[in-house]
Amino acid sequence: MIQEILVEERALGYKLTRQVLSRASVTIKEIPTYEDYPFPFRPWPELLSWGKRRLFLLRYQGRFFRNCPGTVRYLCCGYRIFHFGEGCPLDCSYCILQAYLNRPGLKLWANLWEEGWPELEAALREACQRGQVLRVGTGEFADSLALEPLCGVAEELARRFVEMEAPAVLELKTKVALSEKWLSRLPKSPRIILSWSLNTERMSCEEEQGAAPLLERLSSAARAAREGFSVAFHFDPLILYPETPEDYLPVVDQVFQLVAAERIVWISLGTLRFIPDLKEIAEDRFPETRIFCGEFITGLDGKRRYFRPLRVAAYRKIFQRIKEHAPEVCVYLCMESPEVWREAFGFTPQERGGLPRMLDEAARRVCDLRPLSGNPE
Repeated sequence: MIQEILVEERALGYKLTRQVLSRASVTIKEIPTYEDYPFPFRPWPELLSWGKRRLFLLRYQGRFFRNCPGTVRYLCCGYRIFHFGEGCPLDCSYCILQAYLNRPGLKLWANLWEEGWPELEAALREACQRGQVLRVGTGEFADSLALEPLCGVAEELARRFVEMEAPAVLELKTKVALSEKWLSRLPKSPRIILSWSLNTERMSCEEEQGAAPLLERLSSAARAAREGFSVAFHFDPLILYPETPEDYLPVVDQVFQLVAAERIVWISLGTLRFIPDLKEIAEDRFPETRIFCGEFITGLDGKRRYFRPLRVAAYRKIFQRIKEHAPEVCVYLCMESPEVWREAFGFTPQERGGLPRMLDEAARRVCDLRPLSGNPE
């Protein structure tokens, strides 16, 4: 998928840079800085498409370990991010990164191991001392595994993570299929959660360019579960159209036909929501898409959302089908209000100690987490 790799002068010499360049079979160019790079003079939608095929290796100067940005006025899960790069070579029509990021190109932080890992390592040591669960992921600003054949970040991160022996889990969220060879190189630990974003067969084909077909994602999840990893699934975004949610119910059935329920740590549900700027950008880049043509309201966080009764109806049916298969699996809503939780699920997270606590308990149960020292939460 990558046609060209551009390396900042200040990114030379770092471990990740050496790793990527040793695996690359495309044109490599050295550039002074990303900020001064002469990007093509094109409209933003065209520049986004151009950037999907260019990988920049940069020296990052911000924080690598951070809280999930979440959203205001809705419940957040307390997820923590290990920020290894930005951008995704896959091309989903609804991807918020099209409007969220303001510079083109795929980016990897060359100084990830030398300057980023110590931040995460310190947090893992603190988790050991306190005996508190730490839930870490890499899939907020990039697909966790789409660039893995080139960079190897997930493989090394999983190895380092497991060696720390902290009461922590690492979630690698993706839409790609996994090869048996790559999976065999990972440390076989239930503390590594391999998770997939799922949609209906129709939406996967029409709206998720470059992503693996639905059955390949589920087959990868089944293989990971058999190998001793924990797995998770994210029905996010659920896209509402006349046949929804009935089209999603067979996907839920497939999940439990292929994957052992006791290996599933959690399943999230979230309907399509987007910042207003995304609609124009996405419809320019994907003229065939119709997912932005429905009726939306402006939510409390400024994002466009489906009407609440429509969201609740979809959540309720999918939640009930999941619970028919596996009553013990943790199911949660992403960025919804307590009122929506109550209407869709019949309870609110506050009644169960809060959403972070619900997910921590799911991690303890499925991922075999035990506090190594200090007191549990």
